[in-house]
Amino acid sequence: MSFNECTNLINSIHDNKNTNENFFNYVYKKIARNTKNRFVEKYEGCIDIVLSNHPSIRVIPLCTNMDKKSLSIKDEVKMACNIVLNSEYKYVYFVYPKNRNFNKHIQVKIPLLEESGDEYMVKLIPYSLNDIIKKRGCNENSNILCK
Repeated sequence: MSFNECTNLINSIHDNKNTNENFFNYVYKKIARNTKNRFVEKYEGCIDIVLSNHPSIRVIPLCTNMDKKSLSIKDEVKMACNIVLNSEYKYVYFVYPKNRNFNKHIQVKIPLLEESGDEYMVKLIPYSLNDIIKKRGCNENSNILCK
């Protein structure tokens, strides 16, 4: 699925025309469904997962066209450094719509955080939109949004 097809699909399930907000709400609803052994809190621009048996995770959904061959994550690195160094969150996951050019997790090593010696994990995560496709009852003969 291309990035444009992803954004069209995301916007098709929400009344709001703001693609970033629609993607954020989609990710939140998916994460919040399973609350066993965890609390899920939604804030402006991020979703916090507080786990009972693991360090807490900050999830930041970004509806951006990510391409693993030409990563441009300067802003994300800055944001991750700020979160890890100035909060209790040491796990920061940036979530993007999964597409042909971005379909596997990428763990990011940040020199500043490596030097600090603190445990941390920053990941870029492709988020599948399969739930939307299944709900729409899409199959091989369906329109372009379902492929």
